[in-house]
Amino acid sequence: MRFLRRPVPLWSHLATFGVVVLVLGGLAGGVAAGLLTPPWLASALGSKSVVRNEQVVTFITKEDQTVLLTLGVEGISESEGLPPAVLKDVPLLQKVRLMQYSLEAKLGVDAVTIDATGDHQFVVKVPPFIWIGESDRKIERVISDDGVLSAFTKQKTESEQLNGLVDDDLKTKYLENNAEALRNQAEFHFTKLARSIDPDAELMFEFAG
Repeated sequence: MRFLRRPVPLWSHLATFGVVVLVLGGLAGGVAAGLLTPPWLASALGSKSVVRNEQVVTFITKEDQTVLLTLGVEGISESEGLPPAVLKDVPLLQKVRLMQYSLEAKLGVDAVTIDATGDHQFVVKVPPFIWIGESDRKIERVISDDGVLSAFTKQKTESEQLNGLVDDDLKTKYLENNAEALRNQAEFHFTKLARSIDPDAELMFEFAG
């Protein structure tokens, strides 16, 4: 028995052909647009990522401190990680870190008082010398020696060790060791400053402490 094939309408063929033409035309148009669009136009029409950083000044402090000496300091800091007391003598549980560092220490004085005692005569009263601050702190080298079984032994981090390099005792030590140099530099600095205003100025210094 023969089955009769139902005839397909002409408009169906035309519709299918039209869809194919539209798809191919769209692809070709997209490629052509990408090749023919000038870079400046593509930049203007395309999306982009923009990062903006905003900063606000939250305070301003007037500084009256005078730096008299800058010390170049180099040293080695040692940080140990020790296990519990009952196991402290077991080398395999211990940690040791040696940190070679350098920094610049700034020593100076707060605002001085200058009183006139006569023609071109002045008395400069200098308060105690102070540790003003430091700069250019650098880690030159770090050497660690950790025992094979020391994974759970507590030890300060490198950041904590670096931040603990300068304490009050060290500041006092540098101020005491450089007291004479600070006095000499204070006399030189403030005499030079005074004579830049009054060439005939004669200064007498009174140091606190």
